[in-house]
Amino acid sequence: MYKTRSHRLRYNSTMIRKIGSIALLFTLFTSVYAQIDDAEIVFDSETYDFGTVEFGDQKINATFIFTNNSPIDFKIKDVKASCGCTVPSWPENPIKPGHKGVITATFDPTNLAGEVDKTIEIFANYTVIMSKIIRIKGIIKEPVQQDRSIVYPGQYGYIRQSKNIIPLGNIVNTKTYSEVVVFYNDYNLPLRFTGVEKKPDYIKYSFSKMTLAPGDTASVRLTLLGEKVMDYGLLNAEVVFRTNDKAFPLKAVKFAFKFREDFDSWSKKQKKNAPKIVVSKTEFGFGTMTEGAKSMQNLQIRNEGKSALVI
Repeated sequence: MYKTRSHRLRYNSTMIRKIGSIALLFTLFTSVYAQIDDAEIVFDSETYDFGTVEFGDQKINATFIFTNNSPIDFKIKDVKASCGCTVPSWPENPIKPGHKGVITATFDPTNLAGEVDKTIEIFANYTVIMSKIIRIKGIIKEPVQQDRSIVYPGQYGYIRQSKNIIPLGNIVNTKTYSEVVVFYNDYNLPLRFTGVEKKPDYIKYSFSKMTLAPGDTASVRLTLLGEKVMDYGLLNAEVVFRTNDKAFPLKAVKFAFKFREDFDSWSKKQKKNAPKIVVSKTEFGFGTMTEGAKSMQNLQIRNEGKSALVI
């Protein structure tokens, strides 16, 4: 069957309309996902400098204004700050060609001091770069007088202390270890240390003073004598001082350390004649057990060295 000229014209017209629709959709698709050279997005300033502020000032609001000088829409996908102290916000809708946009960021300087250089990373439909960096800069003055609750965290009461845990790490039986703890009287009357409630024999102490005037400090030097420690492995010790602090009279300082024999100090003869422990097994397999059941296995230990083994 042959098509008439009118049929062919209608067919061609339909095809032209379909091609035109496809071309329009393609144009819309490419315009939505088209990418922009970052140089075409011009910021009034890429750095917000808040200058010098006092310690503990209120939150700082930074503003970054930019212009879209490209021929297509500028779409910001995400904005991320370099730390949790900075919270950014940005326009959800695309910025049209020739239009301006604003990115804001709230910076919280709480407990910060010194030079500040926080970065904000912009993810958008850029063509060459994956993201663009803008910055918040400035200086926060050091506090004139630090909060005593930060310097002397305490635990409780009016006599605060600079530390209550002393981690010594690995220590040996041939050495001594010293640490200083500072106490501060945060009361309006004198307070004093009245004695020791608890202390292991291998720790000794000395106070710079026993009575603290209001606002005064006293230091105590605590010395651990390795030669007097009678156990090995992971150990904890505690020194507890008594005070007339009615709110919390006992002040504790805890030690945590791993103790071992100082084999490095041994002579060649001592090492040659040292005890040598050998065990029959290093793992125990108990299989599947029911609740409340008991199982027992033996471990044999023998000394293959040339001197007595103390366990």
